Amino acid sequence: MNQINVSGVLGSGDALYPGQWYEANTYYQILKVEPAKNDELARRKGQNIKTTILARKRNSIDTNQPENDSFDSLELDRETIEKLRDYPKKGDENKLSSYLPFPGAVFPTDFIKTLCNDSFDQTKLNQTELGNFYPSMRVILQGRKLSQLIARTWWTYLEAKKTDDWNNFINGEWDKIRSEILDGLIAREIFLFAGSSPPDNPNPDDKTIYEPLKAQDDTSKGARFLILPTSKAWQGITLSLLSSGQAYYCNEKGKYHQVGESILSTGEIVFNYSLEVDWTIFQGQFKELITSQESPWMLYQVAMPYPPIPSSEQLDPSDIKKWADAPVIEGEFPFYKKKNRLGQEVYLIDVDYFKPPYPYIPVSSS
Repeated sequence: MNQINVSGVLGSGDALYPGQWYEANTYYQILKVEPAKNDELARRKGQNIKTTILARKRNSIDTNQPENDSFDSLELDRETIEKLRDYPKKGDENKLSSYLPFPGAVFPTDFIKTLCNDSFDQTKLNQTELGNFYPSMRVILQGRKLSQLIARTWWTYLEAKKTDDWNNFINGEWDKIRSEILDGLIAREIFLFAGSSPPDNPNPDDKTIYEPLKAQDDTSKGARFLILPTSKAWQGITLSLLSSGQAYYCNEKGKYHQVGESILSTGEIVFNYSLEVDWTIFQGQFKELITSQESPWMLYQVAMPYPPIPSSEQLDPSDIKKWADAPVIEGEFPFYKKKNRLGQEVYLIDVDYFKPPYPYIPVSSS
């Protein structure tokens, strides 16, 4: 079988076989978030959360005997499973491993068919339509979703401060907080410290996971779909993993709960983007960086806007929530445009609300 030459794509200079990203021994990362109540290091940084990078194999070889060094051993809570219902998966819907790699923002199937002029086929896509419209429209959708994520962190903080939720959060009593609020508070903490503080526990038990396979002279250990410590993206890895849907906390029942939806794909955070936060801007910014003389020699450094929350006189908190929760289809602020054609409502190759309808809410950028 011929290998696809994607040297450097995974930050390790290793080539991939077709479909190898689904194999059991391919490595991925997630961000595990815990209360910082009893963690001296996190508290010293002024954080209310403790962050750990889990770098593991996607699957166990024997799925009936989940290995502790694979993501098969992590089961999702029911709420997360429902949220991921329309996401592509390969394996048991209850296991975190089945959703790796994450796809990022996903278009509705009917919209994909519109892009392909109703000739959508899983094995033979219309390259012209996808090449012209798919990348540009997906970037706009990602920008909207990142803006909504920021708004969600604002609203949940304001809401939590009005109740006991905030004290429960900083005291580590997370089981007393409903998930809608807790997810936003955790995401807010990640934004506040992204780029200025590395994960509290960044290193895997097996240090060779972050070594290129070529250096180990052993290609049987599995591919690495990882942000490596040598990558420019490592400093903002917590925000990258949040943005790709790879940030989780373990609830009181031992199930893993996804903090935020997948907006950027696993591949995008691994080899396309280096994320950081800027507290002084309202619009996302990105620039090209030349990182080395080897492939991939360039990436985009993205500055995510995260200014102070505006006062209630500047922006009504209820409007923040409206934007944070606005569905992309239908509703008051839809992303997609539809029109009746021959008695049937169809998608148009156009977008509607791609930025907030209110002032002060950041316009993000992917």
